[in-house]
Amino acid sequence: MSDVTVHTWEPNSNSGKPLFALAEKGVEFEHAYVDIVKFEQHMPDYLALNPAGTVPTMVHGDRIFVESTPMCEYVDAAFPGPKLVPDDPAARYRMREWALRTDIAAAALSVLGWHMFLGPMVRAMDPAELERLIARIPTKERRIAWSTAAHATFTEQQLADARARVGAYVAELDAQLAMTPWLVGDDYTLADTVTFANFYALPMTVPEYANRENAPHYMDWLTRIYARPATLKLFRTSRSLGQRALQIAADLGVVT
Repeated sequence: MSDVTVHTWEPNSNSGKPLFALAEKGVEFEHAYVDIVKFEQHMPDYLALNPAGTVPTMVHGDRIFVESTPMCEYVDAAFPGPKLVPDDPAARYRMREWALRTDIAAAALSVLGWHMFLGPMVRAMDPAELERLIARIPTKERRIAWSTAAHATFTEQQLADARARVGAYVAELDAQLAMTPWLVGDDYTLADTVTFANFYALPMTVPEYANRENAPHYMDWLTRIYARPATLKLFRTSRSLGQRALQIAADLGVVT
């Protein structure tokens, strides 16, 4: 039995970062599924691990980690396998810079994700039960976020701004990938891991930006990561959003 357990949802966004990192390293781990659509991240047992009620949480022996991007660096340093953090200080800086830029841009993407995917999922619940579950979320910020998504209260301007910001980031990625095969250069790094975890579904979410005409280098990068064995293995074991990812993989010609 593995001494690594990742308490998280789907291989998606922050939830997926350590799953992809561990899979790339070839580390055996337990995936303790936390169904955020059922608000399981706010159950007492989970809050005992992570009082903020966020996902993911990784447990390695007696150590607990709750921040998704630094968690991936720990994975690379703590376990054998392909190196995902460059030795060269300048390259390591660029890796961290890209990871930070991705995390900032992902805030806009999360608006679209809440609106298009999570919101409809939670609105299928009994309204009274939904309100009870939202009320017990431990932080005000997360209560507001979940309430906004659950009640579809994003304005058209908010949605348009989010789409434009995501589209601008696609252009940034494409410009870099026109110069180098991976975000930091010739080697796949955690910059690619965390960016893919957040932005793997853009051909479905913002097809007006994420397509071969407007962003050919991003699309090629996306295809190559989809084709990595670790990527497909994770999506095939997913319970829900993995089906969306596998459809994109099929559209990219990675799977049939």
